[in-house]
Amino acid sequence: MIRLLFLAFLSFVAVAPALAQRPVVVGQTFLAESLDPAQGNAGWALQSHGLAETLFTVDREGRIVPNLARNVVRDGEAWRIELRDDVRFGDGSPLDASALRDAFLRSTAESARARAQTGRIEVEILGPHAVRLRTEQKLAAVESVLAEFPLVVYRVDGERFHFTGPYRAVEYRRGEMLRLEPNPHYRVPAVRPPVVVRRVADTQTLALGLESGEIDIAFNLAVETLPRLARRAGLTVKSTPVAYQYMAFLNMARAPFDDVRVRRAVDLAVDRAQLVEAVRGGEVATGMYPRFFPFASPDRRPTDPAEAARLLDAAGWIAGANGQRFKDGRPLEFVLTAYPQRPDFVTLAPVLRAQLERIGFRVRLETSEAITPQLQAKRFDMAFWAMHAAPGGDGAYVLEQYLRSQGPTNFAGLADPQIDAALDRLRTTDAPVARIAALRATEALVFAQAPVVYLMTPVWHVGLSARVADYVPYPSDYYIVRADLRARD
Repeated sequence: MIRLLFLAFLSFVAVAPALAQRPVVVGQTFLAESLDPAQGNAGWALQSHGLAETLFTVDREGRIVPNLARNVVRDGEAWRIELRDDVRFGDGSPLDASALRDAFLRSTAESARARAQTGRIEVEILGPHAVRLRTEQKLAAVESVLAEFPLVVYRVDGERFHFTGPYRAVEYRRGEMLRLEPNPHYRVPAVRPPVVVRRVADTQTLALGLESGEIDIAFNLAVETLPRLARRAGLTVKSTPVAYQYMAFLNMARAPFDDVRVRRAVDLAVDRAQLVEAVRGGEVATGMYPRFFPFASPDRRPTDPAEAARLLDAAGWIAGANGQRFKDGRPLEFVLTAYPQRPDFVTLAPVLRAQLERIGFRVRLETSEAITPQLQAKRFDMAFWAMHAAPGGDGAYVLEQYLRSQGPTNFAGLADPQIDAALDRLRTTDAPVARIAALRATEALVFAQAPVVYLMTPVWHVGLSARVADYVPYPSDYYIVRADLRARD
């Protein structure tokens, strides 16, 4: 955790002319849990906040493009990475081979997520802006791995973290707010406004803040607030399909989801078209990936309540006179957990409950403010989850993280040798057509085990004040505060 001394220091060194301008206030349901990118999901949030960057990135069309790196080429069993020579951290120090080595070694030592696809690494300095990267695990899609948030680039100075993005931190209050100023050393000069990112957990409060003028960018508005906002002069709402997928993990270590027949029954009972209708936008899931990715499964996940009921019968869960199912005197029941950081889940929860109760489940709803620790500790039955399906532009990342037996976010507790072997093969499959086929084959193995129920590809809604009416949302929340941010004052 960043000490209060660091916060005071940041406030003291703030550049007065920049902070004298009126900041653009971004209201959103999440905030970086730490300024240390090796902690949990912090690297993703710091990237979203305009602080951290990766060697490669994904553009609006989902293409992997160089960012801090000029290129990466195979060098025997290793990879040679050439860095740009015009990149500086927020404190003015240059990004060179030594800084990159230190960041990668620290992250892979401290973060299981950073090691998920590389294993242990070695970084050999070849020149001022060139390194040779050796990874314990083979990599076929190296550019994708280098575009993923666990490997953001940073510099540590005592307890201070410096990044290369278009903004740098001025003040940080964990769970509340982050104050940013333009990074004067950013490689693309421009006049950028100061920014305040505020965590607003309640979506009604988020909409009210936009209406009152306290918030300029309201990210991921709840669908029920949209008609009201559309009537307000001076406000704009932009809706965009995103590269995220909504899903629900099933805890395979707990009854009733320790039985694959029950898990498959849940998957078949879900009417995904009804879920899309409930949030007034999006698309029925075909699997882990939105359909616009070339490696996505082509067919929608099926809905078949009759087959779901047959599976429950076969598993010994027998329906009584009122439709509620029992086995050995125990009711078929579980808790469905949503979290307010994704407001759509609060809307979807009662709809999903009704669908499952029709085939004999008894479902209780709960909301968790700290969903990730709860999932990591396996303190759940069935829990919603939203994630970018290919943050580095390739489909292997989420499979390695969430569905490999020893994956760092294997919330369901899946341990399947066939899936692990398929993921091993993916690490050495680099031909595009063969890789698409391998990803789809791996996903078919996941469907058979049903550790996760894929729900829908969402549409997200971003509210804008007149000051930032030209803002164009990315199809994800990885890039909310960006170098092209401008404000009319």
